[in-house]
Amino acid sequence: MQGLHPGPLYDGAVTQAVPTRAPRTPAPGAMRSGVVIATSLAAWSIGAYVFYLLAGRLLGPAEYGLAAALQAVIVVVALPMTALQWSSARVVAASRSDSDAAAVYRRTLVTSTLYACALAAAATVVTIFVAARSNGIPIGPLVAMYWSLVPVVPLFVAIGVLQGQHRYAAFGWSYGLTGVLRPILLLPLIAAPVLTHVESTVVATGIPYAIGAGLAVWLTRSLLRSRSRPSTEAWRSFRSGLGAAAIGLAGIAILTNVDVVAAKLALGGDEAGYFGAAAIIAKALMLVPQALTVVLLPRVAERQQRGQATGSLLAVGVLAIAAAGLLAMALAVPLEGPIVTITFGTAFEPAAALVVPFFGATTLLGALLILVNHHVARNDHRFAWAVGALAIVQVILLVLFGTSAGAIIAIDAIVAGAGLVIHEVMYLQTDESMLMGAGRQARSVLRRIRARPEDAA
Repeated sequence: MQGLHPGPLYDGAVTQAVPTRAPRTPAPGAMRSGVVIATSLAAWSIGAYVFYLLAGRLLGPAEYGLAAALQAVIVVVALPMTALQWSSARVVAASRSDSDAAAVYRRTLVTSTLYACALAAAATVVTIFVAARSNGIPIGPLVAMYWSLVPVVPLFVAIGVLQGQHRYAAFGWSYGLTGVLRPILLLPLIAAPVLTHVESTVVATGIPYAIGAGLAVWLTRSLLRSRSRPSTEAWRSFRSGLGAAAIGLAGIAILTNVDVVAAKLALGGDEAGYFGAAAIIAKALMLVPQALTVVLLPRVAERQQRGQATGSLLAVGVLAIAAAGLLAMALAVPLEGPIVTITFGTAFEPAAALVVPFFGATTLLGALLILVNHHVARNDHRFAWAVGALAIVQVILLVLFGTSAGAIIAIDAIVAGAGLVIHEVMYLQTDESMLMGAGRQARSVLRRIRARPEDAA
């Protein structure tokens, strides 16, 4: 447990908070941290994939298309809440005062959770009211979805603190359980006569979120003893990037998930199920940028606080997702058929033709996630707003031209590629350019290689 002081901020029931930050224990190395985070995200992904595999086999292509669309809506709504995690991690990593960090955490956790409960209750009432006056509205799945999203809020706030403290093992356990428990809960929920199959998939997503949130809050319970108010500077720092980060993340959520909803609306039936299966396989690649953003965000924030350059960290992230994407596409060319039939069964075999192009589009979308994360950590909001605008463009293109699975994937790739070009236009003459950062990294590596013979001599 590193970063903030791991013990209580208060000695006894009511004493004064520690006014300044104690010297930091050195953060774990990026490689070791990356391994820890990648392991937890891999566990989450395995659990999620087993969940989707079971759902696909138990529901069939037609029902699975609806279930996949609801899961995509959950992600589209939940991912912008990651702004709470990013802002918490940034404030904790860069704060000069432990008491300020604790006060910001407590206020954020309490108020955001209360708002989430109020919104879920309001959405439930509105859905019941509308359903009473029109047919065909699935009340059960929608209400289950609203309340499944509530624990996402405290989960992201709490793991953001763990991230800012560099407590990656605690972060991994809290987040990993939200994926690992999903398939374990799905089977008994489907077997229960109370819920429909689609409702069971939603509830099997919500319960693990609640368990993960409870664990993360318990692991950060010492900070919740603070009764002080955050300083104006700390609270302003937390809120300053929150809206832009939410917009950027909403853009990422739409860019990476609205295609499944579009497929359900435009293709329908079995075709939507095939598209959903291919999407689940290809978007496993998002594990790479997700792991990198968790590790890199606090490091970028700390370098920014010290006035150091951060472009090299951006280059590392983008090069990593590019390499992973090219490898995935190369492996998928001969294996796309077996991958689909082994995971989802022969009923989903037509999805195989979509896997390779989907990997290409996902690689570009993963690079966008790296870029948004990087600039949020720097408290630079321009690119987040640009990604939010791109999401609107994608929705318009899907409405106008998303009439086939191939067209939908092409729109994903075109919009994501345009985002990368826009980034370079915005930052080309700065340290934050992908091209400039990659060139700087290459020169640094070459200097180290040339220095080795001299050291040996």
